[in-house]
Amino acid sequence: MKLVVGLGNPGQEYERSRHNIGCMVVEALARRQGVELKKMFWFPARQAKCRLGESDVRLLEPTTYMNRSGQAVWGAMKKWRADPADTVVVYDDVDLEFGTIRVRAKGSGGSHNGMKSVLEWLQTQAFPRVRVGIGPKPPDEDMIGFVLGDFPAKESLGLEKVVEHAADAVESIFSIGTERTMNAFNQSKTG
Repeated sequence: MKLVVGLGNPGQEYERSRHNIGCMVVEALARRQGVELKKMFWFPARQAKCRLGESDVRLLEPTTYMNRSGQAVWGAMKKWRADPADTVVVYDDVDLEFGTIRVRAKGSGGSHNGMKSVLEWLQTQAFPRVRVGIGPKPPDEDMIGFVLGDFPAKESLGLEKVVEHAADAVESIFSIGTERTMNAFNQSKTG
């Protein structure tokens, strides 16, 4: 089994925040596949089963707060016997300009608390990830306020395109692989 994890925070107040773009991408994939994310009882997440490319995939949204995301990812990997290399994590990146997509096969979590949690629980950096640009943060704005804030009107107009483009990148990983997806998406920008 393979996993696609969208990082974010639970609750209506965070639904459209910059920090929840990972969840938005997983929700877009669920819509495309005609499946509904449902609450899990074994670990803190919502999930749905679908098929991407030739693979059976579980779409996963942790229902923990961002800095505890690793718990749900680890639980899902154990339950469905998913390897780290078969687990794609989608998350926001404040260091990338809004609409920029970066696909990587492995790496650190940078300053992202959700990724730090995932790395801590999995004890490896060797899993693919799709970073979705939400920046740049204005120099005079507080980081927490920025990532937990909603997208401004100007960016909201292009948000759906950005989310769909990131969902395309995830689907591409399952159809042509991470390396070729990096070549196809890492120079692109939408929004």
